[in-house]
Amino acid sequence: MRVLKSHPILSLVNSYIVDSPQPANISYMWNFGSLLGLCLIIQILTGIFLAMHYSPNVDLAFASVEHIMRDVNYGWAIRYTHANTASFFFICVYLHIARGLYYGSYRSPRTLPWAIGVIILVVMMATAFLGYVLPYGQMSLWGYLNCLTCLFNDLISYFVRWGGYDFFNIASLIMPLLSTSKNKIKGLKRIGPHDQIIYSIIFGSLLGDGHAEKRNGGLGTRISFYQESTHLSYLLWLHSLLSSKGYCNETLPKIQTRLGSRGVVRKTLRFHTWTYTSFNFIHDLFYPSNKIKQVPQNIAEYLTPLALAIWIMDDGAKVSKGLKFCTNSFSYSDCLLLVDALHLNFKLKSSVQSAGVTNQYVIYIWKESMPLLREIVSPYIVQEMKYKLLES
Repeated sequence: MRVLKSHPILSLVNSYIVDSPQPANISYMWNFGSLLGLCLIIQILTGIFLAMHYSPNVDLAFASVEHIMRDVNYGWAIRYTHANTASFFFICVYLHIARGLYYGSYRSPRTLPWAIGVIILVVMMATAFLGYVLPYGQMSLWGYLNCLTCLFNDLISYFVRWGGYDFFNIASLIMPLLSTSKNKIKGLKRIGPHDQIIYSIIFGSLLGDGHAEKRNGGLGTRISFYQESTHLSYLLWLHSLLSSKGYCNETLPKIQTRLGSRGVVRKTLRFHTWTYTSFNFIHDLFYPSNKIKQVPQNIAEYLTPLALAIWIMDDGAKVSKGLKFCTNSFSYSDCLLLVDALHLNFKLKSSVQSAGVTNQYVIYIWKESMPLLREIVSPYIVQEMKYKLLES
């Protein structure tokens, strides 16, 4: 005990923790303030470590969180600690307030500390949504803002009802700004971020017969998937995968007939994803002029093994001992861009050749690269589509 009282630093700790005079009737209900301080320290420390690996970019945010969860040593523990401590922080705040109200801590002579605490509470609630994106995801941020908006709507409706005509004129100007129903894109699960599987499916399909189109006056984009009825099993597999993730209607696409060139009756299948504002950048990449589909300059970033498999099933054709991509709708420079991406990402050797029609080109995968191609895409190819990779 002598060291605790004589040491310059330990004596300070002793005066606050050991020998600090406290009322005889104090209880554990007075611990929430110190618990809040502990939670704040944990939040700051874990937040610093998370910020070292987090990328606040619309295209990289989700990937950086996955990097923290999968690649960083104990990154998953740091993230979950940060997320759960945030919840405990709110619990302690509300219990701290409830204890103060119950014991009358707002009365004199504690009026000033109570007023400061109320100011801190208001500031904390106003900025709380900023911390929800990293630990809980974008859906939590949307829910927080949506609840806040609905709260303001209810308050304004109450004052409109009881505040008279003059206030009604003011509220009528404010309520449209807070409304969440105007220009709302219909459907479920519209909030990203989208995982790599979804991006791979979309980019692989758009290199083939897929199509992206702006909807709702340009507010959002939907992806359309189209195939001949001979590829029924592939399209149904694609539909099942997307519908299970909540990206399209669960109703199975039906075979439709139409009259093709030279009077040939063609049977086709088609389905669409829901409309997403977060798909707009994909439309802008593939349709910079808003009319003609082009290959994005950064296609190598999105050409994953799954995307390559989707592209093969969607628009590939077996030719002798090689494989042909029917890239007739792309320009020669677009095809060269795809050839470079295939070599850069997978070391596949390919070439651009004429399709036999003016200004139409196809891409051939060399037969010496076919074993490597089979190894890359075989885990993702639907059984009925594996004929495109069989050896002659």
